[in-house]
Amino acid sequence: MDQRFTKALAILLLISVVLACSLLRGKRPLTWHIMLEIDATVPDRESAVRQTVTIIERRLDAAGVYNFEVLPQGIPPNGQILVNLPDVSDRERLQKLITAGGRLELTAVISPPSPAPVQTYDTSEEAAASLGKAVPANRRVLPYAERSEPTAAGNGSASNGQAKKWVVVESPAIVDGSNLRTASAVPSRTGSEDYQIAFALNADGSQKFGTWTGAHINEYIAVVLNGEVKSIAYIKSQIYDQGEISGRFTKQSAEDLALVLRSGALPAPVKIVEEGANK
Repeated sequence: MDQRFTKALAILLLISVVLACSLLRGKRPLTWHIMLEIDATVPDRESAVRQTVTIIERRLDAAGVYNFEVLPQGIPPNGQILVNLPDVSDRERLQKLITAGGRLELTAVISPPSPAPVQTYDTSEEAAASLGKAVPANRRVLPYAERSEPTAAGNGSASNGQAKKWVVVESPAIVDGSNLRTASAVPSRTGSEDYQIAFALNADGSQKFGTWTGAHINEYIAVVLNGEVKSIAYIKSQIYDQGEISGRFTKQSAEDLALVLRSGALPAPVKIVEEGANK
């Protein structure tokens, strides 16, 4: 009886020590802050503030920041958010994680199908002119850092080029970040030291994507991140739930982007209007 009691007491003490260490780790002092401001043109700023607070908290948790405060300012909220933070080794990286838009879209490119090369334009004006007097509501003109050659979707990627081009894409997107199930950083399959982001879609996204790709073999699709085309591929066969974002990502930048995508896109652009030490 005494031996069982002693053993149970030892286990209880061990659990208490672990919990105490965890609590101590989570109580690092908040030594600095940033003040964020949501884009003033957002129609429902109060709702955007609430969503932004939730997403920033999710990102900080995922980044392993154990003590922080994300506080809407004003009653009702005035569009500003105060973020109090503990000291970290790389403040610039943390600021980028907090403010990254994280808006992912997979959208059809307006172009003749493969084997014809994807239709690109040298300027945004040239791309817009291809649509007539005005860009219709179901089209968008987006920048694209052109690759040497678009690849078959799911078959890897060509190396990055330097020329900035413009493309016309359909709107709305086939699927977007709300259809994302997971995202992770993986080494590039080109044999370089670059990384890419592999992602998988949820059931709803898979159904939409599978239906579209099955009906559009050899047509071009763009991976769009925060309003910029990151890669273009042609549909070689029906695809349901897998995709990738290719580019010259380092391991750290790929991991950070995957974290942002998993945490959800911000509902509106934010900017840092103040940074400083806490008194």
